[in-house]
Amino acid sequence: MAEVAGAIAQPVCEIGRCLWAPIARHVNYGRKLSKNWEVLCEKAHDLDLKREDILAQAERSNPQKIPTKECDGWIKKVDEMVKKVETIKSEFNVEKKCVWGLCLDIFARIELGKRVANMIDDIKELEGKSKFESGFLIDAPPATVEMQPDHASKLSESAYLTLDMVLGKIRDENTPKIGIWGMGGVGKTTVLKLLNNKPEITEMFDFVIWVTVSKSQSIRMVQEEVGQRLSVEIAKGESDDRVARKLHQRLHGKKYLLLLDDVWEMVDLVAVGFPNPTQDSGCKVVLTTRKLEVCRKMGTDTEVKVKVLQEEEAREMFYSNVEDVVKLPDIKPLAEKIVRECDGLPLALKVVSGVLRKEENVNVWRNFLRELRSPATSFIEDMNENVFKILKVSYDQLKNTKKKQCLLFSGMYPEDSRIQKSRLIEYLRAEGILSRELTFAEAFDQGDVILQALIDASLLEKCDDDDFVKMHDVVRDLVLAMTSPKGEEPQHLVRAGISSGKILDAVEWKKATRISFMNNDLRNLPESPDCPELLTLLLRENYNLEEIPETFFSNMPDLRVLDLSFTRIKSLPTSISKLDSLRELVLFRCHSLEALPAGVICKLSQMEIIKLLGTGLSDESIEIVVKELSNLSSLSCLEFDFGTVGNLQHFLENSISWKRRRLTKFHFRINESHSYAGIVINRCLCYTVGGGGGEERGSSLPSAIEDVLIQSDGFVLTGHGKLSTFSEVGVLKIHELKWCRIEQCDAIEKIVDRNGLEMGAFPNLEHLSLVELSNLKIILCLEMEEGPLLPPPPNANTFTNLKSLFLFGCPSIEQLFSSGFMVQQLSNLVELEVRDCRGLKGMIPNDQKLDYESLPKLRMLWLDDLPKFDSFFKGVPMSWQSLKEVSISSCPKLKKLPFDTNGAPNLEKIEGSQLWWDALEWDNDAIKLQFQPRFKS
Repeated sequence: MAEVAGAIAQPVCEIGRCLWAPIARHVNYGRKLSKNWEVLCEKAHDLDLKREDILAQAERSNPQKIPTKECDGWIKKVDEMVKKVETIKSEFNVEKKCVWGLCLDIFARIELGKRVANMIDDIKELEGKSKFESGFLIDAPPATVEMQPDHASKLSESAYLTLDMVLGKIRDENTPKIGIWGMGGVGKTTVLKLLNNKPEITEMFDFVIWVTVSKSQSIRMVQEEVGQRLSVEIAKGESDDRVARKLHQRLHGKKYLLLLDDVWEMVDLVAVGFPNPTQDSGCKVVLTTRKLEVCRKMGTDTEVKVKVLQEEEAREMFYSNVEDVVKLPDIKPLAEKIVRECDGLPLALKVVSGVLRKEENVNVWRNFLRELRSPATSFIEDMNENVFKILKVSYDQLKNTKKKQCLLFSGMYPEDSRIQKSRLIEYLRAEGILSRELTFAEAFDQGDVILQALIDASLLEKCDDDDFVKMHDVVRDLVLAMTSPKGEEPQHLVRAGISSGKILDAVEWKKATRISFMNNDLRNLPESPDCPELLTLLLRENYNLEEIPETFFSNMPDLRVLDLSFTRIKSLPTSISKLDSLRELVLFRCHSLEALPAGVICKLSQMEIIKLLGTGLSDESIEIVVKELSNLSSLSCLEFDFGTVGNLQHFLENSISWKRRRLTKFHFRINESHSYAGIVINRCLCYTVGGGGGEERGSSLPSAIEDVLIQSDGFVLTGHGKLSTFSEVGVLKIHELKWCRIEQCDAIEKIVDRNGLEMGAFPNLEHLSLVELSNLKIILCLEMEEGPLLPPPPNANTFTNLKSLFLFGCPSIEQLFSSGFMVQQLSNLVELEVRDCRGLKGMIPNDQKLDYESLPKLRMLWLDDLPKFDSFFKGVPMSWQSLKEVSISSCPKLKKLPFDTNGAPNLEKIEGSQLWWDALEWDNDAIKLQFQPRFKS
């Protein structure tokens, strides 16, 4: 019986085990629910962080790179998973009951546990797919259109009527090529910009391609612009035919709109690489030109002439510009006659109204009209007489010769180029147009006033960057005509930006007072040109110029300005020593320049400005140059890479100009290879610690560095490994600084400590950049290292003039501002940018108090890649009266904005990701409606 019972029990047990396994598994779903829930939350959080990292990298790479479709699909699945976790969270927090609510619903708990376990498996699968072994970013395709800046609110009704005519022709399939023509300054480019920016155009074409052709056009120049626009790489040695084939392949099968602005000669579109626009392809070409002949040569199917304004519209434009003075009874009839003399030309109306704006002296108006009607103003041939007639009067109205000379000198630059004001003013000073007795700061002030007067007279134009101006091409034509052999001004020889390697004949060189071959393709120069009247010679940006003949400078007795920047010359000829009158020598970024002939520089006794940054000078040559520079007694501006602290020390000890304090503008570099553009400062020191030789002695700086630092208003310190507090370099030495960048100094923990604060560090600092300081913990410290906590010192002025603050790659700082006191010091802060500071949690510690109107002048705020940043000022609404632009990226913990509907009345733009915007918590929906963001893709 026992054996029978055993035989029966064994299969029963086996059956029981088989039945129990799935039952046990389901029971475990319920029993392990709490533990699995924790695992799910942790893995979901990690997955979400991975997604944020990928999104952050994609945002940093935008617009050059975009995520792959695989990456987009993965992100979408992660988003869905995060939503599922949030959904199941509510179920987990609610205990379901059964038996009329008397006990837990076991089956519901088992079912929930099973879903949690399955979701853990799904997340593990998503984690595995996040490696993207082939990468998750690819090159972004070119945008359909690149918007052009315009001034739509100030445009005439005629401009929009012309735009409608052109649009009608574009919609007509029988007109593939459209020409817009008319006189200079009539508004052709304005119409083209309106067309480019029209939303309807974006919907009609795959690509809208803008090319400014100008008179210096060449096939390769157009190809390079188109290639850049379409992200087609063009190698330097490729033939035009090869490039044309690449562009043709890129555009094959695409519906494009080509906008060619300012065309002077026929452009062979087939040679460039454009598939021929036809009715079948739907492609279109719209060009602007001053000559109807160009339209015919280009084979346009229709031409739209941009006409001058009708008298009423011209009068309205003129009156609005000169303002209320036009209502004065003695002036109004003169204004009517001047408007008629302008003949409806928008540029002329703008120029003349700029001269007469708010002018109440009737005699000025009467004299202006007399000059306008004078036949003496119609001296220029081959250009539209009415344009030059108007512009010439404005030129004659300039108050002094300095303004006229400044305008004439500006015509030396290539067409459509941006003219750097500081460089132009240096030229003017060296040539003698601005007094040599002025310091550089004084000369810049005077030059800036002159340039502003030219801008106000509409003879120059402002650029977005305050340190640049631009000359309208019609005004430039006027200037070149006036300085031509037939003009009334001293003769200029200008071949700037024309990509021609031709050397002009000796007669033209002989008569010129100024010569400009800027941005050309010169490869050779004449052996010994006779230039008895030459004052300025600009050969910069001739990248293929490798050699200057030995006798080239032999017959230029009065040359004062010589600029050879961005050339490939290997040396200077000995004849340069004959330039007894030379005052400015610029050799910026002549990387091939290996040596200067010994004894040359010291013979140029009149030299005031020398720029030798970015050359290839050997260590031996640098030592020779340093000794010769030391002998120049008139040197007032020097930009030079000394290579070593020892060379700098020799210069400071022996330089006549330095010891006499005549050297008022300098840019000294020690072991420094970087160039920081856009900062206009007169005295800059860039010091990278390196090279051994005892340069880094504890927390101090070499004595030569300290001596220069005392006189500097700009300082870049890189790679100091022992300095723990920046103000330790000596408060007196950094007292005058206006611009400062501290980079890769791993020992720095504080910028200004209590001692520096009490000594008044950085009272004049306007721009501070803190870059890759791995141990930086605090910017301004109130506490003493030993002793009791003291209140802030009275009348402290550290950072009170700071306008911009930039932090990048400082992972150890947790609070941007150490105290409410520091925030009070930043009453003039305009721009605040913080990026890649992964330890930053907030703006200020929680125990600190703030005034409601802190940071009253802050206009721009950029935050990027701050994974721990969760609050501005403890979430308390503040007044942001000046704030105009906010950009926030990769700040996943930031859930609230620091202002309400009344707190930021001048805010124009919020930029951020859609995910961040959607995750924000809103106390009032009115805020969300008022500040709609521009989403980053």
